[in-house]
Amino acid sequence: VFRTIIEKGKEYNEVIKIWIGPKLIVFLVDPRDIELLLSSHVYIDKSPEYRFFKPWLGNGLLISTGHKWRQHRKLIAPTFHLNVLKSFIDLFNENSRLVVKKMQKENGKVFDCHDYMSECTVEILLGK
Repeated sequence: VFRTIIEKGKEYNEVIKIWIGPKLIVFLVDPRDIELLLSSHVYIDKSPEYRFFKPWLGNGLLISTGHKWRQHRKLIAPTFHLNVLKSFIDLFNENSRLVVKKMQKENGKVFDCHDYMSECTVEILLGK
């Protein structure tokens, strides 16, 4: 269903709106629309479905809205500044190549990449 929706969106290059019962679901196709929404400081209210993540993620940046979201966003913003991220490029590249090499043994098989990606993430966070 999702693939069909995306293909139709590409075909017509529009915002796709679907009603599932009383709930409106909106799919954005154009990356510029997505960027506009994700970079907004106004449209930060989360869908009610996010409540399912609260026990796992707490009420941090991903879950929160309003004043709390703005506070958390200000705190984390410097971490993702382009110049800071550029300093990690070699580390990202090295670990990305390593995880691809490890996953090559799964070539042609259906597999769960979670363990591979979790290990890669930990290695990057540890700076290895």
